[in-house]
Amino acid sequence: MAYITSDNDREGKAAADELGKAMGKGAEFAVLENPGQDNHDRRVSAFIAEMKTAFPDSRLVARAATNQDPSKAYNAVLSMLQANPNLKGIFMPEASSAIGAAQAGIENGGKVKVMTVDVNAKVLDMIKSGQVFGAINPNQGIQGYMGFLTLFLAAHPELIDPMNDAKQSGVNPFSFPVLDNGYAVVTKDNADDFRWDAYLKRRGTKGINE
Repeated sequence: MAYITSDNDREGKAAADELGKAMGKGAEFAVLENPGQDNHDRRVSAFIAEMKTAFPDSRLVARAATNQDPSKAYNAVLSMLQANPNLKGIFMPEASSAIGAAQAGIENGGKVKVMTVDVNAKVLDMIKSGQVFGAINPNQGIQGYMGFLTLFLAAHPELIDPMNDAKQSGVNPFSFPVLDNGYAVVTKDNADDFRWDAYLKRRGTKGINE
């Protein structure tokens, strides 16, 4: 009846727009990957395509499969920086690799901007401190909220009275083929808005394990 999801192509494009502007003209950049996971592959492909389109003088100089492993990301970025001392930015489609990538960047002067997708408490701390440049965060809250809202509408078709033949045909008039739950650009200015504990406190809800 309804399909609610994140648009990974939009997320990758948004990450490229943010990082590309921050790096400036003629920047060298790299990508860390988790090959085989569809949403991650889409984010990476969209990121690279947008960099070519919006920042044609930029150059992709390195790629590495880190498979969501901070240690692999750390070692990969160290190698990238050794081979490409002018590296200005690194993108990865998930949060775990960002931790290792940022640590490698810090040890090399902190000049490399790390851009990721998704956040966790550690990544939010690193964004606040400037160790991670930013993140694209799919709006999971809207995903869950709209999931229940659409379920309610599907379960109560009597609330819907469209100008079509639904009543005569006996078909449920509710249909929402695809809904994009959207995303947010997370920076040091708004990182605290994405903290789980603060959200639960605001909602008057205890943690899952309490």
